[in-house]
Amino acid sequence: MKLDDWPLPYVRVACAQCKREGRLKKDGLIERFGPDREMFVVREKLTATNCQRPIKKQPCQSILPDALLVQAIMAQTKDEIIKPSLIEEAGDWNPKWLEEPK
Repeated sequence: MKLDDWPLPYVRVACAQCKREGRLKKDGLIERFGPDREMFVVREKLTATNCQRPIKKQPCQSILPDALLVQAIMAQTKDEIIKPSLIEEAGDWNPKWLEEPK
């Protein structure tokens, strides 16, 4: 997924090893990396150099904590949603989920 396709106005990035987490505005990231930059590249560039992981020989284990929410927002049908418990929250960003019966 490209940064410009990310449906939320912010991007949260976290590291599973060092427990650091940050939230950045999507618009600022687009200015910094460009709209066509892939999200996995953005995630890596935001975390790799500053990761506080205890064992530096291991790679940073950065994640996008909102990835499943984004998947739910962008799904075409409710059957495609990986984590159905996110349907209500996804409805805040994609009103079609509020209109359809659960």
